[in-house]
Amino acid sequence: MREGILAAVDLSSSSRSVIQSARVLAERLGWPVTVLHVVEDSYLRGAPRRFAAVWDERYRAPLEEASRVLEELARRALAALAPEGTETLVHHGNPVREVAGEALTKRLAVLASEGRSPLERVARGGVSHYLLHRGEVPVLLVDEKRPLEGLSRVAAAVDDSSAGLSAWKYAQALAEATGAEAIAFHLVSLLPGSCCIPTYLPPELMKEAEVVTHARQALVERLGVPEDRLVIERGEESTGLLDLAREHGVDLLVVGSRAKSSQRTRLGRTVVELMYQAEMPLLVVPEATPL
Repeated sequence: MREGILAAVDLSSSSRSVIQSARVLAERLGWPVTVLHVVEDSYLRGAPRRFAAVWDERYRAPLEEASRVLEELARRALAALAPEGTETLVHHGNPVREVAGEALTKRLAVLASEGRSPLERVARGGVSHYLLHRGEVPVLLVDEKRPLEGLSRVAAAVDDSSAGLSAWKYAQALAEATGAEAIAFHLVSLLPGSCCIPTYLPPELMKEAEVVTHARQALVERLGVPEDRLVIERGEESTGLLDLAREHGVDLLVVGSRAKSSQRTRLGRTVVELMYQAEMPLLVVPEATPL
């Protein structure tokens, strides 16, 4: 059975924010935290195979010692970062696979959010992208400068999809378990080519008030969102959601992902954009996540 929260860190400056965010959730939920760092020393360990043509057995001992030293340094670094009594793990291998494997034993994984520049996205996006695309565990992404500090208001981005339903149900369950308030955000787009809940008529053929009324009725009926907790505004996807989150003082924004539904849009365009733009804690919930 899955238990606890995994805080996966790379020992960079973002590691403290990851651990702090995991602790905030753990204290409110009563779950244990495990802090994991993966020593990627596959180059050292694969040296005999990689350099088979020129390999000399006398090199094995210093390479094994280097691997041992890296592990010892990692353990010391984790001990300095993690609060006393927190479980810490050091694995050797591919960070993507090691974190994904450990995450399967937990209820939730916490990682540093994507970098802002294209280079940072490439350098730091591998683990989070892999976990999100697998769609097996909820992933909390936190910015280095904006960790999760409290949990008084949780918002879910909703529409009439199964991913939107998962986001709302998870946000609602999280709020009930922690004593927080859960609200739901829905954006109405009136741009050409957009569509409206529940009629999917071109919005230019409808009045804005009609679009909002239809959306509210549909979301209340299909998702079970109480009317007094549903905020519907005109806006465009990620930018509008972040504006609403700031306006309503949200501590955590929950979005649902379609995970394994397709190759190009398997997470959903809004989820991908939020991964790069959100400065606030972002919880991505696969649509099949059990509560």
